[in-house]
Amino acid sequence: MALRTFVASDGQTWTAWLVQSGGVAAVPGTPTEWLAFQNEDGTERRRLLEVPDGWEDLPDERLDLVRRIAEPVRGWASRHTPPGGLDQHDPTGARGSGDAGSTSG
Repeated sequence: MALRTFVASDGQTWTAWLVQSGGVAAVPGTPTEWLAFQNEDGTERRRLLEVPDGWEDLPDERLDLVRRIAEPVRGWASRHTPPGGLDQHDPTGARGSGDAGSTSG
């Protein structure tokens, strides 16, 4: 599973990850995946239902633009947290094999 941490244009650190609702009894018309964003202090989340191809490799500036387009999420407490929680991820956004910025799944 891809996971990205980046610094937005306003200086806040955000984490982005792909949510896949693998439910067998999915409701017709309900999205099965979306791109989720959460700020570092956990006070704001956003969701983008149309996941851009190659979002994992976008430069931080482009990923921040995608975040700003995403819709704010209300009433999300404790749902769809990034794998391992936000504390597990490198806030510098450094990526490579075996680091917290990239995962496989």
